Amino acid sequence: MTNSLVKLIYLAVVIILLVIGCDTGSIDHIKTDGNTNEASQQGLPDSGSNNTSKATQIPIETLSPMIPIPTATLAPTPVPTPTPTPVPTPTPVPLIKELPSVAKIVSEVKPSVVAIATESIIEQCDFFFGCRNIEQEAQGTGVLFDKKGLIVTNNHVVNGATEINVFLEDGRSFVAKIRGTDPTSDLAVIEIPEGSYDAVNFADPDSLQIGDWVIAIGNALALPGGPTVTLGIVGALDRYIDTEGGRLFNMIQTDAAINQGNSGGPLINLEGDIVGINTARTSQGEGIGFAVSSFTVVPVISSILEHGKVVFGWMGVGVTDVTPVIVNQENLSVNKGVLITRVDISGPAQEAGILAGDVITAFDNIEVTTVKQLQKVVRGYDIGTEAKVTISRGKEILDLNITLEEQPRGS
Repeated sequence: MTNSLVKLIYLAVVIILLVIGCDTGSIDHIKTDGNTNEASQQGLPDSGSNNTSKATQIPIETLSPMIPIPTATLAPTPVPTPTPTPVPTPTPVPLIKELPSVAKIVSEVKPSVVAIATESIIEQCDFFFGCRNIEQEAQGTGVLFDKKGLIVTNNHVVNGATEINVFLEDGRSFVAKIRGTDPTSDLAVIEIPEGSYDAVNFADPDSLQIGDWVIAIGNALALPGGPTVTLGIVGALDRYIDTEGGRLFNMIQTDAAINQGNSGGPLINLEGDIVGINTARTSQGEGIGFAVSSFTVVPVISSILEHGKVVFGWMGVGVTDVTPVIVNQENLSVNKGVLITRVDISGPAQEAGILAGDVITAFDNIEVTTVKQLQKVVRGYDIGTEAKVTISRGKEILDLNITLEEQPRGS
C-alpha cells in the first residue's frame, strides 16, 4: 500500500467520524431542550418563533483515527550489481613497418667489405715531351662472397692494373690477383691468399622490389676511417645505362649515394644480403646511382670460376623492351616482346636472318617479354646450340634457327 492510499483512507475515516459526531450532538441537544419545536428538532431555524434561547453547544474534540495507520518506509528493491565483462585488449597493428637497425646490419656486413688500391702504367703524351709511361693509382671497393678469399668488384676498378692491394676492416692487407673479368657486365673476380674470412650471401634477384630499402657500402672518395655507408631505396629495376665500357643491362637504380670509390662495393638489402654491385652514378642528375643486379652477378661469377671467363651463348644483337611508346613509334603489330635495335655483322643473328626492327616473342617456344627474360633463357644454352627464335616482322610471324656462339671479348 502506498503512502497516497494510506492518506486517503485516513481522510475518509476522519470524515465519517465527524459526521457521526455531529448527529449525536443534535440528538442530545433535543433531549436537553424540551421546548424546541419540530424545526429545531430537524436542525433547522424556526422563523416563526421569537424564542431567542440558545441550545447548549457540545464541544467536539479533535478526533484521532480509530485505526492506527502504520508509517512504513519501503525498502528499495536491491538491484544486483552487474559483473563487468573484461574487454580483451586488441593487439596493436603497426601502421608502418618498423625498420630493422641499419647499424646492426652494417656491423655484420662491414667485415666483408674491402678497400682496393690499384697501380697501373698508362701512356701519357704531350706536345713538348712526347709520350711516356707513368704510374697511376686508383681506389675502389670489393666484397668477399666466399670465406676462402674470393672477392667480386667492378672490371673498371682492376682493369689494366699491375698491382692490386686489398685492405680488410681488421687492418690486414693482401696483394690480390685476378681470377677473371667480364667487361660486358663490368664485373671481375679477384682473390687473396686462402684463409677464413667473413663473407656475404647474394639475395634472390626476384625478391627485390621498387621502393625497397637498400644500403650502399664502399670506399667513397678514398676517405680515411673506413667505408662510407649510405641509405636509400630502389628507384627502378632493369635499367640499362651506357658507360665507357659499353651498355650495361639489368641495372638497379637507387638514390643511395654512390660516389667515386664506391665502385665494386655491395648494395645490400635489410637482411644483409647482396642485391647488387655498385657501379656508377649518373652525371645527368644528382642522387641517382646504379648497381649491377645479382641476377647478372651470380651467373657471371659462376662462369668465371668455372672457365676463367664468361662463357654465355651470344646472339649478336642489341635489344630493348617493347613498351607502349615504342609500339607507337615503330608502328609494331605486337605490344610485348624484345625489339632488335642492332644486328652485329657476321654474328649469329645476322646469319639466322634476323633484322633490326624485328621483335623476338619467343625463344625455343619459351615466351619472352623482356630483355631480362631473354638473357635468362639464352644463358641456359651451351655455346654451339641451335635454337628456334620466334619473331614478329610487320604482320608476319616467323620462326628462325640461330646457333649461339661465344661472345667476343669487349663486345
